[in-house]
Amino acid sequence: MPHRPAVFLDRDDTLCRNADLPDHAWGDATPGDLLDPAHVHAMPGVAPALERLRKAGFAIVIITNQGGIARSHGHLTDIDACHDALRTQLPLTPPDKAPHPIAHTLIDACYAAPHHPSGTNSRFADDHPWRKPGPGMVLAAARELNLDLSQSWMVGDKQRDLDAAIHAGIDPARTIQVGDTCATPDLPAAVEKILAAIAPKHPVRAERVTLRCTDQHQHPLRNPRTRATVAAAARGLAERSGLQLLDLTLTDDSITATIATHRLAAMAFMNDLRRHTNHWHTQSQGAPLWPE
Repeated sequence: MPHRPAVFLDRDDTLCRNADLPDHAWGDATPGDLLDPAHVHAMPGVAPALERLRKAGFAIVIITNQGGIARSHGHLTDIDACHDALRTQLPLTPPDKAPHPIAHTLIDACYAAPHHPSGTNSRFADDHPWRKPGPGMVLAAARELNLDLSQSWMVGDKQRDLDAAIHAGIDPARTIQVGDTCATPDLPAAVEKILAAIAPKHPVRAERVTLRCTDQHQHPLRNPRTRATVAAAARGLAERSGLQLLDLTLTDDSITATIATHRLAAMAFMNDLRRHTNHWHTQSQGAPLWPE
């Protein structure tokens, strides 16, 4: 397989519902230990978000703690059944032509840590390196799928998800926590951030235009109120006209704006600023600021 980056994803409450499932979804298990495939439901917007990541060249890898197995609430086959249910809800459209069957879903691989230090199943009653925040699942996926961790990302709803990626060597800036109380509410929003971060940066065309006072000997912009009013007018005009104001510099007798636009639009912007501030200054001081 080619060396490529991945987006590592927590499963529960990142890809599929968990916290808001009905009580009967857990059976005899501890709430949160989802081991019944009948209650695996991909969250809204997940499928198109993953499609965008695949088109951008990312592998999609699930890493999930499933301590319910250590607590004797189920078997490893139950984890597999839940992942199969999720795969069926996230098909490739159209399917890839790659020979491996897993290529026909949006998910490249699923890793699960069935361990828990307070478990009753002696086989898994430990704090295994695979268990998040340990890095084991990320490192195993990187080795087995030939992934480039330096360009990979992690998305999850818990800090331990992010810590697992960071401990594996993923840049903390490439980890995103999602949830109702987070700056990024869900996976689709996280994907927007990822794609924006990797988008090629095009040089911004900018024009610089300057207005100078009619009477430079009076230095009217030394007055703090005048200076603040002119600066506020410039920023407000840029916001209303949809122009990106890259820089604004004021001296005692001039204002210079650097605007991400072409020359004609920059000159039109300054003409509007001249007209508005002249009107205000004439009403308040009896004379215009700028030459007519």
